[in-house]
Amino acid sequence: MKTINETVEARLYRMGYTLRDVRILVRNQLYLAAASCIAAAGLGWMMPWLFDFAAGALLITFNFSSLARFAQHLVHKREGAISRLLLGFYGRLLLTGLALLALIAWGNAVVGALLAGLSTAVVTILIWGAAQVIGKNAKEA
Repeated sequence: MKTINETVEARLYRMGYTLRDVRILVRNQLYLAAASCIAAAGLGWMMPWLFDFAAGALLITFNFSSLARFAQHLVHKREGAISRLLLGFYGRLLLTGLALLALIAWGNAVVGALLAGLSTAVVTILIWGAAQVIGKNAKEA
């Protein structure tokens, strides 16, 4: 019987995340975004800023996952990679900016909660890096 991690990673592999470490990073970011959405759905009536945190987490998850998938392709494809990278980067930046504008200006989102949600990708990377260091030190011992 497959675990939930194996199921999610198999689906991510089929979606184009071929490198194992990239799949782990994207999987963990998806878990963090899902947990924030569940917390917002369950506790948002008590703490409305949780909706803003979840919106930031979902926004960064979209950016993080699309950048991670594209970065894998850059390793193998050299021709025209820079122009595609820049076009994709600025496209995501524009969409992110418009989403943030809508959330702050029209949605009256709490900026601190949005920023905290956007920083979940940094937390995901730090946790992954710490696990790599701990795993490497355990193998050496």
